[in-house]
Amino acid sequence: MTQQEKKNWRKLPKQVLSQRSPNNMLEVLLELDRMVVEVSMHVYNVSRRDRSTMRKQNRHLHDAVRTHLPRLMKPPRRF
Repeated sequence: MTQQEKKNWRKLPKQVLSQRSPNNMLEVLLELDRMVVEVSMHVYNVSRRDRSTMRKQNRHLHDAVRTHLPRLMKPPRRF
């Protein structure tokens, strides 16, 4: 492989991130979290009643993340 081919191989395609991209990434991460919780409940044989409680708590957590994460991701203001 020539030097030029190596350089081209390493380059990542340039992507312009829109405002929608962080929201999409957040939704993917929250869905992954849901799957992890479901698998964990199955692995540890959590009772049905407790599963319902855990799902409800997980929904509340995800709502809080959707509400507050955009504010936390903004860079701090300089004085």
